[in-house]
Amino acid sequence: MGVGHWIRCGLLLLLSTVHAAKVASLPSASGFTKDLKQDLKSLEGLVASGLRGSSNAWPKNGTNVTENNDWESPDVGRQGAALNVSKEPVPERRRKEIFEEPRKVMGVALNGDSDLQTLHTSLVVGGLGSAGIFIVFAILHVAVPQVYHRKRTTSKVEDDPDYAEHMHLEVSSGFRWIDFIWKVWNTTPEDEVRLAGLDGWSLLEFVRLNLRIMTIVGPFLVAVVLPLHFFFNTKESHTLDWLSCLDIGNLPREDWMLWFHAAVVWFVVLISAWQISLAHDGFTERRYQWLSTVPRPRSTTVMVRNIPPMYRSDSALKDYFDRVFSEESAHTVERAYVIRKTGRLPKLVKQLESSQYDTHVASSRLNKARESEEKASLESELQRCQLTVANLKSRVAKEQQAVELALQGPRPDWKVASSSGFVTFTTILSQRLASREQCTRDVSAFRMYMALDPHDVLYENLAEDDINASSWKWLGRLALLAVFLFWIPIVVAISGWTTLSSIQGTVPAVKKFVEAHPTIGSLMSGVLATAALKIFMMFLPTVLHFIITTTLHLKAGSVEQLKLQQWSAAFLLLFVVLVTSLGRGLTITFFIVMQEPAKIISLLAASLPSASHFYFNYVILGWLVLPMDMLRMTNLAKWFFYRRVCSFEEDEARIYTDPEDPAYYGLGTRMARTVLMASMFFIFCSCSPLILVFTWIYFFLAQFVFGYLLLFCETKKPDTGGVFWIQATEQLFLVLAIYVMLMVGVLRGLNKNGIWAGPPAVAFCSLLVLYWARRGVKNLAFDTLPLEEVVKAFKDNKDEVDLASQYVQPECDPALVAE
Repeated sequence: MGVGHWIRCGLLLLLSTVHAAKVASLPSASGFTKDLKQDLKSLEGLVASGLRGSSNAWPKNGTNVTENNDWESPDVGRQGAALNVSKEPVPERRRKEIFEEPRKVMGVALNGDSDLQTLHTSLVVGGLGSAGIFIVFAILHVAVPQVYHRKRTTSKVEDDPDYAEHMHLEVSSGFRWIDFIWKVWNTTPEDEVRLAGLDGWSLLEFVRLNLRIMTIVGPFLVAVVLPLHFFFNTKESHTLDWLSCLDIGNLPREDWMLWFHAAVVWFVVLISAWQISLAHDGFTERRYQWLSTVPRPRSTTVMVRNIPPMYRSDSALKDYFDRVFSEESAHTVERAYVIRKTGRLPKLVKQLESSQYDTHVASSRLNKARESEEKASLESELQRCQLTVANLKSRVAKEQQAVELALQGPRPDWKVASSSGFVTFTTILSQRLASREQCTRDVSAFRMYMALDPHDVLYENLAEDDINASSWKWLGRLALLAVFLFWIPIVVAISGWTTLSSIQGTVPAVKKFVEAHPTIGSLMSGVLATAALKIFMMFLPTVLHFIITTTLHLKAGSVEQLKLQQWSAAFLLLFVVLVTSLGRGLTITFFIVMQEPAKIISLLAASLPSASHFYFNYVILGWLVLPMDMLRMTNLAKWFFYRRVCSFEEDEARIYTDPEDPAYYGLGTRMARTVLMASMFFIFCSCSPLILVFTWIYFFLAQFVFGYLLLFCETKKPDTGGVFWIQATEQLFLVLAIYVMLMVGVLRGLNKNGIWAGPPAVAFCSLLVLYWARRGVKNLAFDTLPLEEVVKAFKDNKDEVDLASQYVQPECDPALVAE
């Protein structure tokens, strides 16, 4: 049995243990199996909850729900049509235990009578708030350009090597307040790749991809589906508010209506698959262009793992590869570098950097001092800092020398020499040949990979032994799993503080105000629920980033961002969009689906449509949260601190101001948030088509926000060559599959006989389109260039060398101690 099987078994065992402990703590629990069977029996009754999710649609204690229940009854017609029925009674206590509590924990409100008022409030707050933020940014980016404009490589624009390519993006001084709109609007894809790398272009293109899909399907949804819902809903019931009339839940159960919505599913899936395929073709072409222009030494270097002990020195490793890959009179290897285990050297370097910072602060204050006594004190402090720096430089130089001496000779010191390194070849062809070869009979020795950006490599992680690194990785996986399992309990412990009732109990003035203005109280309750969820999710990237960076021991910072994208997207989809489908928790839902996989369709159909209005407000609140990234409040505060408090010069202050927090503002988290917003559109586009308007505005704003930040404001990040795009398209295919399964369950529930044949089966067949589209995307090779293009790229870019990029550990760089 393979490792994957044991991982699955361990996961099942852990989930069983957690669930058993949870069940044992319940007073009425009589065992795991019995409790799980009750959940399975109750699930059919849950589907009778109605798409509006009101308690009126739930059967009371002792009442059986039969297949002959009339959907057009006053209660059910007002609150939403039932999706399915069950002969089992569903007591109110069991209903709340299974579905109501998880969504309450995350602040997800079911559709209700006050949704229209809440939507009005959200539109006012989101619209005016985002407009106000853009106005503040327009002022700040002119008043403090050091924080909101990317630093140029030269002091004058005319001396910048990219000046000619920037000319079409420049605007006259009279329009400088809104120049960010002009710049982003007139930026070409080539500009995006040049200014933000292929990874930055991938995020912007992914935003545009979703915007294109919404623009194509939007007119049909707005001009046909929305009026159809409104006409037949108002015809069936005159008590619904107009917001509920736009939903699918109260439509008549006519066959033609079901066939129409099955066709809508095919329409959305076909358009989406077509656009994703076209966009991926464009990405593949740009990926090839990027691979052909990667500068040396990265393009001619391979990363080597599991180097045998006798070759763990620079000279020995270079001689070995020269002997294996070179001819008699030619040398193929340009340089080899074995990663060192530097011990206490990194700590000394950090102390040196801290002392240099203290020296800069003392020097800046001395230059600004006016009184003689203050100057004398600062001069003494400056001398002390300078002596500390000189002492630390001496200690760093000695440690560097000791490390280098340990690698000399035929037998390098195993305490210093690691099993990883980099080998730089003279040509791309030699690098290509070496990266695909097995050097020895031992297949685990000399494992070679494509080299990452020299400035992005995490040398400390690569220096770790495989056994130690594997142990840490297992600990990291367990930590990530623990976050999955215990996120809801943690939120339970905190969420009680953010509800309106809790605030009323803490602040009596709020209670009096709400009692005097009940309408405003209901609006505050809805807004607080959405805001609480946003606040909880703000901590998620920080938690995940901490676990990933401290335990998984990845080889580069960009790889950490890729992992962050994977886990953040999974968490956001699960705990924001699918939270109402989790049942009494992740473990119970997991076992329900494992025992009867088809239940996942019923779970989705029973829960998601009844909370669609909440996600209207969530997206609208995103209008407010999204442009707040442009304000860069943390960077702005740092700038004023270093300029005003530390008295740094502009260039020095700018060094300490950047970069931004990689956990929340990194490319991985931004891509995950974009996938989340796209998922809200696709999942609810048929059930509540009005969400199209709100998500379209969000993505329209996103192309300007992300465009300006990535291209003209933030420092350019190390580039993976668009791997973020590959992960994002995979996640988008998953979202579309969830949409199809949701609509299959909805159409089955709307069917008079509750059968799978007919429209549900037709809608289910659209998964074949997603399968073929995904297969076509994955069949396009993107990892490496074809051989003929490799030869052409080497001839065209033979002289392009990035002299500032060398594979050397930062703490071993002699420039640290240079005068």
